[in-house]
Amino acid sequence: MLKQLFQSYKNLPIAFGKMGVAVFIVCCFFIAKEYTSHLVNDYNFPFSWLFISLKISVNYTLWLVLAPWIGSITKKITSKRKTILGWMGIIACIVIISALHRALSTKVYDLIYFMDTGYMKNFFGPNGIVALAVGSFSSLIEQLVIIALFLGADYQKQYLKNQQALINAQINTLQMQLHPHFLFNTLHSISSMIDIDTQKAQKMLTKIGTLLRSLLENEMEQMTTIKNEIEFIKHYLDLEQIRYIDKMQIEYIVPKELLGAEIPNMILQPLIENAIKYGVVTATKYGKITIEIEKVFEETQGVEYVMMQVSNTLEESSQSVMEKGTGLGLKNIRKRLEGIYGNLFKFEFGLTHSELYIAKISLPFKTI
Repeated sequence: MLKQLFQSYKNLPIAFGKMGVAVFIVCCFFIAKEYTSHLVNDYNFPFSWLFISLKISVNYTLWLVLAPWIGSITKKITSKRKTILGWMGIIACIVIISALHRALSTKVYDLIYFMDTGYMKNFFGPNGIVALAVGSFSSLIEQLVIIALFLGADYQKQYLKNQQALINAQINTLQMQLHPHFLFNTLHSISSMIDIDTQKAQKMLTKIGTLLRSLLENEMEQMTTIKNEIEFIKHYLDLEQIRYIDKMQIEYIVPKELLGAEIPNMILQPLIENAIKYGVVTATKYGKITIEIEKVFEETQGVEYVMMQVSNTLEESSQSVMEKGTGLGLKNIRKRLEGIYGNLFKFEFGLTHSELYIAKISLPFKTI
């Protein structure tokens, strides 16, 4: 029973601790209001700090005690299927809780008054019943305010949940766009090699089997580690190196301590593809691709980032080819990063000088 009660407090739309702070602030406000009123009206009796403080504190602390039941009413209000009888039941529960709150608080007031003056009021007397009726109306207004706050918090949580679901759907869509594009380019490379060198084409088919297995294993995974990403990139570059063995150079600069860092799945593949397209395919002699990963500390923000850089050599003839590109891969990368990290990332790309093109992604450092 107690376990269920504690769980009901945990499931409230607003955290119990936050409500406790709010109750304390509200109590302080109304105690100050009562004291100000006492000073303004210049009553001929001293202000009772103890009695007034206890009276106000009891009133609002009781709402904390009744919060789970108000929370259950809020859930019933937000439920989709409600009949007229359902609404009547909700209204009846609200009225009963208001009356219960007022009855409990009035009885506690009487006890406090008895301790202060030695006189016990008659709870069921004419004055007591009138005070209960009038007080229940005040409790009803207070309860409606609490229900409104609960509804607002619940709707906010649902909105954020829906927004996250929408972002995840957009990211998955971008990821699904990436897979066919990548496979089409790879199969095109193999088909162009079949007539030129059958043996190389067979090697490429073997490599693409490994790549497809990796894609299927991680298809639904949004995040991966640098270790897994680099392994995938190595398989991909091994495949392309069979085709461009005479003019493709690859360098990896990846510290072992960063292999467990978390990054989006297949985030580097479009950058590698661009590096091959503009740095290797169009090269007359050779093209070099460098994949460098390091951890950097941003002093102004006090945040650690994992920086991933893909650079490729560039010949003058390649620059005109780059200008004609659609940039779809880079746009998709930015959209994916925005969906996952918001504005907590950096994505830069461009020429550092006429013979070197760099694409750089910086993400908050986090390990899986």
